[in-house]
Amino acid sequence: MAAPFTDTAKIGVDLNGITTAADLAAGKTGDARLGAEVFTSDGKIAVYVQAGAAIAANTAVVAVNTSTFIASATGGSYLSPATAAATGDRFWVRKASV
Repeated sequence: MAAPFTDTAKIGVDLNGITTAADLAAGKTGDARLGAEVFTSDGKIAVYVQAGAAIAANTAVVAVNTSTFIASATGGSYLSPATAAATGDRFWVRKASV
């Protein structure tokens, strides 16, 4: 099955990419603002977040703080990206949209 992609009208969204904390410190911008949401081709909703601590790849227990959009691997309904994330990294997490 092909990797999901966004079907929301946003340009440059890489649902599998991670912007590292080092890249952010060097002035690189992430895919979107924290908390941005897009719908994906597999019927899910994706939210752009920042890791509050290290998060393993493909972990279905990622929680997202709805005020700060900081993600943690302490339970939740979001799926982490296919690549592990370190503290401060920014990436997209997905969950069912219904």
